[in-house]
Amino acid sequence: MKALLVMVLSLLVIPLAGAEMREWKTADKSKTLVAEYVSSRDGKVTIRRKRDRRSFTLSLDKLSEQDREYVKQREEEASGDESGEAKDAEGEFAKLITGDWERAEGHGLKYRIYGARKLRRGKGEGYPLVVYLHGRGGDVMSPQEPGGANAFTRDDNYRRRTCFVIAPQNPDQQGWTGAKADGVVEIVEELIKKLPVDPKRIYLTGYSMGGYGTFQLLAQEPRMWAAAVPVAGGGNPGAVKDYRKVPIWVFHGEDDKVVPVSQSQAMVEALKKARSEVKYTEFPGAGHGVSGKVYGDEKVHEWMFEQAQ
Repeated sequence: MKALLVMVLSLLVIPLAGAEMREWKTADKSKTLVAEYVSSRDGKVTIRRKRDRRSFTLSLDKLSEQDREYVKQREEEASGDESGEAKDAEGEFAKLITGDWERAEGHGLKYRIYGARKLRRGKGEGYPLVVYLHGRGGDVMSPQEPGGANAFTRDDNYRRRTCFVIAPQNPDQQGWTGAKADGVVEIVEELIKKLPVDPKRIYLTGYSMGGYGTFQLLAQEPRMWAAAVPVAGGGNPGAVKDYRKVPIWVFHGEDDKVVPVSQSQAMVEALKKARSEVKYTEFPGAGHGVSGKVYGDEKVHEWMFEQAQ
């Protein structure tokens, strides 16, 4: 942990800029970092660095007294807001929940959103949110329903597993990284605040380029997701330790000529070595177009919606 802290706070940074950012200090005040508070529990705090949006989870006893007091205040504020009932949808966001796919824009991305009208009103702890990342060449803003995301809104499926679904549009088709990955996270964070979303049941899935994006966002925000389903993608095996506790079900076609099956195999092997209980399904003789098999399988939906933080 000491080595990680030194790495994280290795630069003297400029004073905080922006309402959500603040300057954090080590207990001996020798190192500082401008970052925003994300969450805290069990004597640890997760912060997101301003410079590159990278998240870190640190022990509170390694931070200054002022930082510990700030975290305590944030926890008390959060505790005061928890009434046991989800809030109703707010303002313009309520107008997006129509029982049809609606278009929206925010945080540098356009996206489609779906939710039944009844979801405008909060119930219990709120409703699950599914995030679907399309593959290269996908256009979820077209008049048609947005790719594989429509599997979650089909009548029979939706009656059993009512939820919000969003499908962001990748503006340059060059991967779900950088500002695009940040945008997805920021949209989710905003929807948690503006809609009756249950933050303990947020699910992530994506196909092809979106499969890579799924692994990217798992590494970037491991505490956000209750479960993930990467389809015909891949990622960085060296990053899996950060999200090894997230339930993951990986899918790939054995004879994929677009994204070699070895990409998923490497991720699954790394996850198993990290003691993850990852599930893996490889379709014998199948090529790249396996998304229909995955999203059309009710068992996949059942498994996903059984997961919660």
